[in-house]
Amino acid sequence: LLVRVGYEQRKTRRDFLINPFLGTNSNAGIYQLGNGGKSSYRELLLMSRVRLQKNRDLFISYTRSRAAGDLNTFGSYAGNISNPILRANEYSRLAFDVPNRLLFWGDVGLPYKINLSPVVDWRSGFPFSVIDENQNFIGKRNLSGRYPQFFSMDMQITRDFKLPFRHKEYTFRGGVKFFNLTNHFNPRDIQNNIDSPEFGSFYNGVSRTIRLKIEFKF
Repeated sequence: LLVRVGYEQRKTRRDFLINPFLGTNSNAGIYQLGNGGKSSYRELLLMSRVRLQKNRDLFISYTRSRAAGDLNTFGSYAGNISNPILRANEYSRLAFDVPNRLLFWGDVGLPYKINLSPVVDWRSGFPFSVIDENQNFIGKRNLSGRYPQFFSMDMQITRDFKLPFRHKEYTFRGGVKFFNLTNHFNPRDIQNNIDSPEFGSFYNGVSRTIRLKIEFKF
C-alpha cells in the first residue's frame, strides 16, 4: 500500500491580454494589447496505490483544485476563433476550473490470462457564462453555473495469444475497449443565450463507444 499527498501552486504574471476600447463610437473595433494579465492555480492531491497481484496495481486519487485568472488572454482568441466577439476583461474562474476530481484506474488479472484495465473518472462540471442576443455577458463571467457532473467508466479487456509462423512464434494482444460504458450523459456544449427558447439546454454528449484492439509484438 502506497499513499501520496501532494500540493501544487502556480502563478502567472504579465500574461498578454486583449481588450476593446470602451468609449466613443470612433473607437469601435479598436483593441488594446497589454501584458498585465495574471492567473493562479492551486491543487491538493491525495493518491493511493494498492498491489493485490504481482506486477498489477490499482490506483485511486482525489484532487481538490482552484483555477482563476484574467479571461481575455491573447491565446484564448488569436488563432482559435475566426471572428471573436470581445468584451471587457474580467478576473474570474478559468474555463477549466474543476474543484473536485476522483480517478480510479489499474490492472486486474483474470483467469485464462485475461487482463482487465478499468478507468473511472468523476469530476465537477466546467463553469459557463450567460449571454444575451447581442453576445453581451449577463452577470459575472464563468459564474453563471456549471455543466453537469462528468462521469465516465472506461474498460479494456485484453489477452495475449501465441501465433506460430514459419518455425517462429509471434505474440499478439487482442481485446476490446469500452468508452463511457455506462452511457452517462456528458454534454460538451450548452445553449447559454438567455434569449433563446432552448436556454439552459445541454447537448453534444458522447455516447458509449466500443473498439477492437490488436497489438503485434515482433
